[in-house]
Amino acid sequence: MSTEELNRLRARQRTAGLKPRYDGTWRPEPGKILPIPAAGVQPVVRFKNPLDGAVVWDDMVKGRISILNEELDDFVIARSDGSPTYNFCVVVDDCDMAITHVIRGDDHVNNTPRQMNILRALGATPPMYGHMPTVLNEQGEKMSKRNHAMSVMQYRDEGYLPEAILNYLARLGWAYGNTEIFSREQFIEWFDPKYLSKSPAQYDAHKLKWLNSYYIKAAENARLASLVLPMLTELGVDATQGAPLESVVALFKHRANTLKEIAENAVMFYRIPVTESCEYNFSLKDAARSALIEFIEALARIDWTKEAINAALKDALAAYKLQMPQLAMPVRLLMTGTIHTPSIDAVLYLFGRDTVLKRLRMVLS
Repeated sequence: MSTEELNRLRARQRTAGLKPRYDGTWRPEPGKILPIPAAGVQPVVRFKNPLDGAVVWDDMVKGRISILNEELDDFVIARSDGSPTYNFCVVVDDCDMAITHVIRGDDHVNNTPRQMNILRALGATPPMYGHMPTVLNEQGEKMSKRNHAMSVMQYRDEGYLPEAILNYLARLGWAYGNTEIFSREQFIEWFDPKYLSKSPAQYDAHKLKWLNSYYIKAAENARLASLVLPMLTELGVDATQGAPLESVVALFKHRANTLKEIAENAVMFYRIPVTESCEYNFSLKDAARSALIEFIEALARIDWTKEAINAALKDALAAYKLQMPQLAMPVRLLMTGTIHTPSIDAVLYLFGRDTVLKRLRMVLS
């Protein structure tokens, strides 16, 4: 049929309140002679679907499903340019790869009887099918690219570990008791279609971040450093000079939800802060200035350990009867350009004695 004929057929069917479908005009039947296609007509290839009976299967999620063959038309399996359509390609792939189980979204339920009929026409045994409800976003809408769903590569770029993504996706619509965290090997061992959910799963960004933070804490520092390094490069930072990146990662990993957060926090160790532009919410009064001088002098002679740095800081505070923020805040600002950092002794230790003394003495000059 030409495109014009198909359009006219569909228009008549809609007018009559019928579902638009191919009516079998050129369907081969015994005693029916088909003419050669007219000039200008580019034929498609359709599958000769059974006219009666039903396609029945026991769905691993939905239970028994039955669809009458009379509901299915002779659908296209090859376009006019010769390229095969989805339903035909899927069947060929399933046959070639000896697929035994297919688990997919329930928006494919209508494709399944068509694919099963093609499989049987080819003499193949259909696999077991399981159709899962669609995943919903946090607003209860179907997730899609139009609804701001991210691609898997974007999750990588945002700093999510693959094991966190796998764990989260596996738990999204499937459960093994109340277990929330499991390895790839455990998932393979425990997986059973009977645990697939019949209700739509809902995406929860906070839960994914929680899972990711768990896997970040458990990951080796060397591996995390190799993943954070290109992120720092994108931020215009050379992390090959200065504090060891593995140590910096170890400092931030226990408070980070993503690798991107680690990278953004790690920048302070590889950029010299522009202290002149910093707006102080406090001032170095006489006592604080004197305490800072004493602290600097102590840093010049102590063993360079976190414990010794912490002791020197407390001694300076005690000598001038100051609270921790009165000295720690300006020290943080001078060293990093921000007053929000991990413990001050750990930060100073990673910067190294020379860098610390140089930056702290700037305020006294």
